[in-house]
Amino acid sequence: MTTQIDLNKAWSETQLGTDSGATATHAAASDVAHVVTHISGHGDTDATIQLKDGSTVLAEWKLDTSVEGFQFYPINGVWVGTPGNTVSAAISASTADCQVNIAGFSI
Repeated sequence: MTTQIDLNKAWSETQLGTDSGATATHAAASDVAHVVTHISGHGDTDATIQLKDGSTVLAEWKLDTSVEGFQFYPINGVWVGTPGNTVSAAISASTADCQVNIAGFSI
């Protein structure tokens, strides 16, 4: 049996931040699981980037601006959220300018 994914349920979220980080969130939907396939953005100071399923951290990365510069390049993968939960990506800190983006689809 083959399962087909309806890519009409694709979504993306972007959140800008100033001096305290930013969180991009895709809202919960009853009995629907969100699948995150892309995370990207930028920051102006060292920070952590967390991908969450509700309040559970699915993955975490460090942004070291002295090594990597200001941008965290697309982090591609497949992280499946719990049905009925929000999914979010957050950059923990910023002095003046940051942005975080997430994209995926819902099943």
